[in-house]
Amino acid sequence: MNLFRQQILSLLLVVFSFSPLFVGGYHEKRLEARDPQLLIEWAKPLKKNLVQVNRREQGGIAAFRDGILVATHSGDMHYVSSKGEIRLTAAFDGTFSIVPLVVDDNHVIVSVSNRVYMLELVEEAKKLDWKVLWHISGKSSVASVPFIREDKTVYIQFHDNSIYLVDKADGTLITSYSDFEKNDDASVLRLPSPLIIDDKIVFGFSNGTIIFFMQRAGSFREELIPYYKFKTSNSVARFEKKEFYDTLSIIPVEDSILFSNGEYGGAIVDGKPVKYENMEDLQLLSVPSGIIGYGKRGVMQFDAEGKFVKQLFKSPNYVTNLAISDTFAVATTSGEGPMLGDSDGFIYLFAPDFSKMYHSIMVSNGISGNMVAQGNIIYLLSDKGVLYKFNVLK
Repeated sequence: MNLFRQQILSLLLVVFSFSPLFVGGYHEKRLEARDPQLLIEWAKPLKKNLVQVNRREQGGIAAFRDGILVATHSGDMHYVSSKGEIRLTAAFDGTFSIVPLVVDDNHVIVSVSNRVYMLELVEEAKKLDWKVLWHISGKSSVASVPFIREDKTVYIQFHDNSIYLVDKADGTLITSYSDFEKNDDASVLRLPSPLIIDDKIVFGFSNGTIIFFMQRAGSFREELIPYYKFKTSNSVARFEKKEFYDTLSIIPVEDSILFSNGEYGGAIVDGKPVKYENMEDLQLLSVPSGIIGYGKRGVMQFDAEGKFVKQLFKSPNYVTNLAISDTFAVATTSGEGPMLGDSDGFIYLFAPDFSKMYHSIMVSNGISGNMVAQGNIIYLLSDKGVLYKFNVLK
């Protein structure tokens, strides 16, 4: 080999050693070897055509038995083992926009369009199958993850601002609530699952209202009685935009709640909503150090009372997931654009206090649905319908 050829070969080796790694539709940027890394274990396409048009995979993933449940926009729910094997697929007539609720190792509540199913996993002749124990339908799509109280009652919320209370054992409708039947400002705003504060149950509604309910036995059946009612936005038009980042989030704090919506966020103080700084367009999460918010502008840190501390991470894309452990934090983002999944998102690996970003991987079309983080394992579903399993290597 002459000197010129040796120089060319050396140059090519240098170029390829610094080139990004493209595998399975994602772009990986490796950082320093001593930093923790995201290492892909497997990637599994869940549909034949990976062209995503006009929708996001907002159903997401839930941990189940030795693997995960994956709910896709097309109405399929896959039971996938930790090794990437699809053990069972259930096809529903409708779309998933809400993650399945795992009740126990054998029972799952799934919300598909305007219907809710209680499923039992059964095995016959060494084959798995889902058995429908009961189902119930509303007049509009399900608005939030159903909530189970005292292992007896399932609370189901719909986007027409109605609530159904259902017997967990057989699906019997115990009671329903709605005083918005003549209101036309319902939207596809993403809503939180209800929560309990003292003896009150708190719901957020599609028009930005938050209501604290008392539940009591009436003359003929259980009743939900509004106790406090708050309108968290002065702009109904805000909730009619139906943008991807439209959300209403609520979390308990002491004997009240913090809330965030598309217009502003704050706390309920002395029976009135009080605005707090930098809390709009965020999903709120309680952590040992206080409150974390993630969403349209990145990741924000608040103190235990909800007062703004600092911005931990600034993102041009919407941050769709956040998981924080003792050793690392993982954030995912959607692609650009309000609804079209036509550009890329990222998976970011941080130090747990966000003081350093260890690693980032670009994912085609981004991540919109819920992810699962178990120890050092992370499961994600891209908007193109590719299911990933990553390991965090220290």
